Amino acid sequence: MTLGYLYYELGFYREAIKHFAEIPSDDPVYSEALLGRSWAAIKLDDYQQAIVTLNELIKSSDEEKFIEEAHFLLGQCYLEMGFYDFAITEFDYIIQQYPAANNIEARLEQVEMGLMEQSKRAEKLGVDLLVLESKLLDILPLYQGGDIPKYIREERKRLEEAREALMKNIMEERQIFEEFQDSIQKIKEEVEMKRRRKHWRAYAEYGKARAYFLKTMQTR
Repeated sequence: MTLGYLYYELGFYREAIKHFAEIPSDDPVYSEALLGRSWAAIKLDDYQQAIVTLNELIKSSDEEKFIEEAHFLLGQCYLEMGFYDFAITEFDYIIQQYPAANNIEARLEQVEMGLMEQSKRAEKLGVDLLVLESKLLDILPLYQGGDIPKYIREERKRLEEAREALMKNIMEERQIFEEFQDSIQKIKEEVEMKRRRKHWRAYAEYGKARAYFLKTMQTR
């Protein structure tokens, strides 16, 4: 994947495609590799190959973050090949994902403010966990000799029970903390994806207008 990006940035697009193509379909970065192959093919003006790869990406990927870009690139390929109605269909897909009347920016700002509060809570949970773990360290194992007074054996048993309860509490708090952090990260990614959709809509509107213009020029 890295070699593919390096060759792409250096302008060696065929080499980039070769390395992107070596990534198997069950690899987690397969969708990203398909997108890289598509960009490289477009740089080579090989729009037919780009269309094949982009359709494979749309069909096989369940990663929503690549879909708008794939449809936009499909629209661009159809535009370059003179298939204006197909291009308009692809651009319309993106526009429908982000309706103009949907004032999502204000809501995204509200979500981000909420995320800041939740991040502070996550920091506090982290501190609380450190305190719990330090308490556990303070409960050291007692003398394990056989000839010890009964009250010490009882105290040792009480401390062992307290230690087990504390360990259980730490494990539960750690799980809550990790789940909490994961949920915050997922929300951040969703906010970023919705912001990208806003940008893709602007690109799609321009592409659609250009397709209509070229279609009109073609019929004259």
